[in-house]
Amino acid sequence: MNIIPAIDIKNGKVVKAIKGNRDSYVPIENDSDFSSDPFKFIRKMTKIYHPSILYIADIDSLISKSDNIDLIKDIASENKYINFWVDIGGKIDHRLTKKNIIPILCSESCSSIKNINYMYKDYIHSYDYKNRLLGINSFKNFDSSYKTKVILMNIADVGNKRGPDYKYIRAMNKKSSVQYYVGGGIKSTFDINKLELMGFSGVLVSSLLFKKDTNSFLIKKRADK
Repeated sequence: MNIIPAIDIKNGKVVKAIKGNRDSYVPIENDSDFSSDPFKFIRKMTKIYHPSILYIADIDSLISKSDNIDLIKDIASENKYINFWVDIGGKIDHRLTKKNIIPILCSESCSSIKNINYMYKDYIHSYDYKNRLLGINSFKNFDSSYKTKVILMNIADVGNKRGPDYKYIRAMNKKSSVQYYVGGGIKSTFDINKLELMGFSGVLVSSLLFKKDTNSFLIKKRADK
């Protein structure tokens, strides 16, 4: 089970996700001991947990015409031994063409699967939910030998305190040839253990990493995988 720290960046700052309401995201330092400066944040995160993968969502790319892509590129350059999964929606941006960056194609940003094998063959797929699947349903049903990793991202669960939506997670038809990851609502190591028993390859976590009662040894051990 790979534990992947998830980071949201907005206006050049690391922000706290609030149930997927991106307009309400505020800098993380208002609610934790971590700096909202992305470089300082990641240095501290890697010192504590030593993750092999970090997930970054560029909130500005998702909600506006601006972006933080140059910043993300510099972060990846500073941390060459970490693989970055980067969500900028459905955009193709050659600034992210780096050995340790893997872009993500989100269902919420995908209006067509035409030429998806050609244009997005190296992308991780993210099935985005907010009460329903966001984007076209054929995105989820699309079958390809290139689709080797899939994230089940319930945006409404991001930053909440209820835990993952196991009803929708169990309803997902999984293929043995694909590695599946869960993002949104992971609130305890109990959730991590439960999802591992359900056959998931990893989880994307954020607020759990800042809780004082988190089993940091367990997180560190699994984040190294």
